[in-house]
Amino acid sequence: MSGARNTFAFGRDFTRSGTTSSPFIEPGARVPVPYPEHARLLQEAKEAAFQAGVEEGRRLQTDHETIRLSACLDSIVARLEIATIEMRRLEENARKEALAFAKIFAAKIAGRMIENAPMQPIEATARAIFNDLRGSPHIAIRVAPSLVDTCKTRIALLMRENGLEAKLFVFPDPDIASGDCRIEWADGGIVRDRAKLEDLIDRSVNLLFPAQD
Repeated sequence: MSGARNTFAFGRDFTRSGTTSSPFIEPGARVPVPYPEHARLLQEAKEAAFQAGVEEGRRLQTDHETIRLSACLDSIVARLEIATIEMRRLEENARKEALAFAKIFAAKIAGRMIENAPMQPIEATARAIFNDLRGSPHIAIRVAPSLVDTCKTRIALLMRENGLEAKLFVFPDPDIASGDCRIEWADGGIVRDRAKLEDLIDRSVNLLFPAQD
């Protein structure tokens, strides 16, 4: 019986065939696919290709939007830098104009005050050094010739009000401008020179607000 079964086996060993292969198809041979299965696989391939195309399009659109947004941001940054430079220039010009106006205004006001009351700055200078004058035997003041008598009267009164007993001398000096003075005593001296004060103010302003190239 076993020999009879082998007669119809056609020389094939069915014990070696796998679970997914057919014993009637040669290994490596092209197996035809049924049409429904073929249609299903084709539809799946189309859907996969469509989805891949959509994702690629989205990626390209995202990249394009990123590039466009980056370019817009670069443009905005450049404009802001230009605006900042312009604002700094305008601020610098405004500051220079304000300082120039303040200096002119102060000079005019100071000049008008000195013209109307030339003794005020001299009296202010004297008051500033009264503590240094205590115990000094004499005080010499040099002023413009037109202010000698007035200066002698006003400073003498201030000295009495502050308890100073030093002997006062007031000398005319044609080289001293009205409102300026030179005060000397045994241990020192002080000079009020409006021109030098204005020069000192200019230098201080230039140190605080240096000119921008």
